[in-house]
Amino acid sequence: MPRYFFDTSDDEVWSRDTQGLECADPQAARHEAIKSLPYIALDALPDGPQRQFAVEVRDEGGRRLFSAELLFRSEWLAEA
Repeated sequence: MPRYFFDTSDDEVWSRDTQGLECADPQAARHEAIKSLPYIALDALPDGPQRQFAVEVRDEGGRRLFSAELLFRSEWLAEA
């Protein structure tokens, strides 16, 4: 089964995946990438009004196959 690598960003630092994950095909790797984004956001718990989270999928040859982003945005609607 092919191995895919999931590089992530929490809007500040890119983390390069060196271990990877075996997935049946690129569609399965895409699914894993999208599924991971909320967990990346939860780990960073944004403390400002906006933060962007991203994941990029690479194949075993290092070719970039897929990317996904999740944007967190918050604003006060009335005085707190």
